[in-house]
Amino acid sequence: MNKTVFVIVDGLADLPIKQLKNKTPLDYAIKSNLYKFTKHCKFAYPKVIGKFAPESDSGVMADLGYDPFKYSTGRGWFECLGLDMQPKDGDLSIRVNFGSVTNNKLNSVRVYMSDQELQELSEEINKKVNLREEFQFKAGEGYRAGLVFHCSKKTFSQFVSNNEPGYTANFFNNGVKLSFATGIKNREIHKIKALKKEANYTALLLNEFISKSVKVIKNSNVYKERKKRGLDAPNYIFLRDAANKDPKLPNINEKYGRNWAAVAGMPLEKGISAAAGMTLISTSEEKNIDKDFSDKAEKTVRALSKFDAIYLHIKQTDAVSHLGKFHEKYAIIEKIDKIIISRLANVLDMDRDTLVLTCDHATSSELKKHLNSNIPVLIANRRFSYSSDFSEANCAKDHLKEIKKAVDILPFVMSL
Repeated sequence: MNKTVFVIVDGLADLPIKQLKNKTPLDYAIKSNLYKFTKHCKFAYPKVIGKFAPESDSGVMADLGYDPFKYSTGRGWFECLGLDMQPKDGDLSIRVNFGSVTNNKLNSVRVYMSDQELQELSEEINKKVNLREEFQFKAGEGYRAGLVFHCSKKTFSQFVSNNEPGYTANFFNNGVKLSFATGIKNREIHKIKALKKEANYTALLLNEFISKSVKVIKNSNVYKERKKRGLDAPNYIFLRDAANKDPKLPNINEKYGRNWAAVAGMPLEKGISAAAGMTLISTSEEKNIDKDFSDKAEKTVRALSKFDAIYLHIKQTDAVSHLGKFHEKYAIIEKIDKIIISRLANVLDMDRDTLVLTCDHATSSELKKHLNSNIPVLIANRRFSYSSDFSEANCAKDHLKEIKKAVDILPFVMSL
């Protein structure tokens, strides 16, 4: 059977940058191995979720053919599922960031720590924070964690605000919940608010959790040691995208009659893959990018012998965009080409196979935030003839009219 590799490069798209000769990092990067696929490819240039700037959960869902406005119940569900916390209907699942504040003003929503430090802090919160409800707190990657309140006699509500600046919770009539990236407009820290009367207890509980967790963090060895060494030290936690029910994504294998696997290392992408029914091939998200990309490439290639379709997620481009490091962004894109795309070029048979390369959203390296821009999509398949260099500008000039929205990408690819 023909094979499909669907690569999502997180936050790949960007805006032109003066220091890069008014090119985007994608356009500026040398992509000699990707040129091999442009001999038989077409471009698409769809919006992700219309006028809104998407988070990664809605972007990945849309790329994989799931309309976020139909299925999303809140990112927290996927994050906690990806951390193997096994959330159930009625539980409250939440994405957590370790960050820092001064005098109730935001310093950073991301304080990166070692795996050991993150694990140690998470264990302390689990042991030392005492609440009236049972909860589980689990370390993720870098600065991330997951939080699940287990449903008992009380019913938890998803109708609560985020306390992380830059992401606004939005609710729709069909029970769908989405957060949109709005950018940080006000650096003052606010408590979580109940957005409906039914959420009063949930908001009270979450604010109590934050208050008690902050005390634990400030008294922790991790905090004290990082301060002593002159490193950024976490002194606050940010909660967002609370979810209290399973999104019930249709099984992707049954939907397309193909056997799917996901090569992913971050909790969100693992959670979406699991919810979609994919077989998860976990990666460790190595700090060494060359080692990480080699691991992902190797696992993707090996998976092609067992599976019909592979979803591969690459995270690092988004992370450096949020830090404003556009030089690192184009360098990472070149490494993706050199290490991952080169391997795929050697194993995919373009007389029968298909490669898709796209992103979940655009992230501006200068503005350090997600954008509501269209996303570039490359679809390499024998049915297509030569196209130009893969960039946002070239996708905008010449693209498939059949793909108007990100949710159209995968159905189109599966029809080839």
